[in-house]
Amino acid sequence: MTRGIGESAIVEALPDAVVVAGAAVTTLGDTAFVFVLLLAAYWFLPARAATEPRRAAATLIATVTGALAVLTLLKVGFGLPRPPAAAAPATAPDWLPALLEPWFADATAADGFGFPSGHATGGAVTYLGLAAVLDRLGAPRRRLALGATVAAAVALSRVVIEVHYVADVVAGAVLGTTLLVGGVALARGRLDGVVRLGGLDGTIRDRIARERRRLDPTRPFVAAAVVALLGVAVAVEARDPGSVVDASAALGTALGGAAGWRLCDGTEPPVWAPVGLTAAAVAGPLWVLALADVVHPVVGALLAFVATAIILATPRLSVRVDHRREASSSYSDSP
Repeated sequence: MTRGIGESAIVEALPDAVVVAGAAVTTLGDTAFVFVLLLAAYWFLPARAATEPRRAAATLIATVTGALAVLTLLKVGFGLPRPPAAAAPATAPDWLPALLEPWFADATAADGFGFPSGHATGGAVTYLGLAAVLDRLGAPRRRLALGATVAAAVALSRVVIEVHYVADVVAGAVLGTTLLVGGVALARGRLDGVVRLGGLDGTIRDRIARERRRLDPTRPFVAAAVVALLGVAVAVEARDPGSVVDASAALGTALGGAAGWRLCDGTEPPVWAPVGLTAAAVAGPLWVLALADVVHPVVGALLAFVATAIILATPRLSVRVDHRREASSSYSDSP
């Protein structure tokens, strides 16, 4: 039974330029691209662009990690295939430079289960999430419209390059939006009972309420770890190696994120660039190895744990390095 609604006939009639554009746009939903984008937001967003940028961006990282875990469960659970065209790369047009042909071939082929679309899910979480996080830039409606446009473009691109059906990307977009709302709600916690603490002074009640409203990425990271652990069990039972790798990486990422965040207080300034480059040089290869299916899944989970812990702890490390620089400078300037 196919999930197609006749989209294949339409897609196959599209001009080559549209397919190449679809391959380019789909990159915006790649797992590596999404995590690098959110890492940059977590490290470098200034306070003039977002309220509590470190907390907000860390919450998005936690939510995307949870999405990766949920996707593993659903893909293995449904076990629905991709369109037949996904099994082989699309034919590159003659005008495409030879240098770009390997990229095009990689972008237009996919394996594994097809429902729901991971790119559509991750795109919704990432770009709608960034639209919400950047609450000090522009009007809310414009930000939301831009975020929704990018997320929709990523979802549509998966259909254009024939690696998903329309049903896959619609389900992914709905799932991603739901996970975003749930992740933020989980990070904020609940206020039930706080406003009813009549025995407390009003000022204290307000302070408690403010603290409860602050985003705490620990909760969505822990939730992601629980789902990822379940995903590992399901993937192992289904004997699907690719899903085992994804779920193991999600588990390590979630636990590492929770551990790294515990070293921060959320008030850190943007990361000093040399510290960020050093951390990226160490953590980046570890995280790539965790997802590359070249090591045992247990090792992959450990690599993802270490990499994400480094990434989440980097703002605090940057503060300490900056303090030492200032102290060293003051000492050298003293008579």
